Amino acid sequence: MKQSRHTLRLSGSGPTREKAFATAIGQVQSEVAKRTEGVDFRVEPLELDVVSAVEHRWTERFLGLLFPRTRRRFEITLRVEVQVASLDLDAVDFTVREERLSSLQHALHMR
Repeated sequence: MKQSRHTLRLSGSGPTREKAFATAIGQVQSEVAKRTEGVDFRVEPLELDVVSAVEHRWTERFLGLLFPRTRRRFEITLRVEVQVASLDLDAVDFTVREERLSSLQHALHMR
């Protein structure tokens, strides 16, 4: 088992603040998997900082004149420090067990 610490910079966007945050924090596992080797079985967030948070607003109009409505889109960038516990499966010695099939089982593709 190996333990390591990583600092991730994640971005997310969405129509609500919660959706933007969920999009950003949902990238933690895939970003950790890119940086580590083996199988990650525990990813523990240690610290979370908001680097930037932006709200975009604009007004849409039907046919350019009628029914104005204000639209919003949120973008957030996070810095997340995580501690990762992983297992390198290449270092594990697997015991090999061979099975011999009888000619009838082999013919039927059964065990």
